Amino acid sequence: MIDCDPGVDDALALLLALAAPGLDLRLVTTVAGNAPVAVCAANARRVLDLAQRPDIPVVAGAAGPIGGGAVPDAVVHGADGLAGLDLPPPSRPPDGADAPAALAAAMPATVVALGPLTNLAAAADRGVTPERLLVMGGAIGPGNTPSGAEYNFSVDPEAARRVLGRPVTLVPLDIARAALATEARIAAIAAAGAVGKRLAPMLEAYAEAERRESGCPGGMWPDAHAVAALVEPGLYAWREASIAVDGQGRTRFDWNGEGARVAVAVDEDGFFSLVARLLATL
Repeated sequence: MIDCDPGVDDALALLLALAAPGLDLRLVTTVAGNAPVAVCAANARRVLDLAQRPDIPVVAGAAGPIGGGAVPDAVVHGADGLAGLDLPPPSRPPDGADAPAALAAAMPATVVALGPLTNLAAAADRGVTPERLLVMGGAIGPGNTPSGAEYNFSVDPEAARRVLGRPVTLVPLDIARAALATEARIAAIAAAGAVGKRLAPMLEAYAEAERRESGCPGGMWPDAHAVAALVEPGLYAWREASIAVDGQGRTRFDWNGEGARVAVAVDEDGFFSLVARLLATL
């Protein structure tokens, strides 16, 4: 199951999960983040339509963080969350609006969380325990918000604190910053097949937005790394740690602690090769 807020890199992560021969995607739930939750749910259905998988349920979830409050704009993803990807409206309505209940009903399973962790925290309150939980979030070094936090955790710090209180595999923002999608890498993906070619304008627009907003010389695809780490964990170096999250979503890692398996390095070329190979099969 994937809980997400599509978002450019969420869309890419969904397609990688669909293409990976060892994975069986059964459910997608959405949360407010890169776009409002209804837009995220529509985007997830649009991406599944692109992959010709309208059979996979998409259930909407939390419209904002625990305790209320606004979700910060994620401007790098464009107005509709999928900048540059000209997809038609979804072929079907959402399959409900209670993501925690959908997650509970679908257990046991692996859950990959790619957005703010509000749905996962609510599911945990209902006693939902995934067989395995893989989270994209947090940052060892600088985050990508004004407070210094990584975006997902900054949206709902309380949810992040609750979810990280259980064993988790974590792919932090630093991994994406170490493997930037340059023009040459996007061109290689576009040349690998029809889906890669279709995605290229979105990936190029996203990379340009990253350059404009943060000076980053390429696009960061953090959510795609979360799926890649599930498919080929050997592409990453891992360390055990315990993680604390403050009130703004900033993370502190105790490398003498335990409870989280954290990705700390990535084989850049291996990652982009995997992306191209998987997308070519769709």
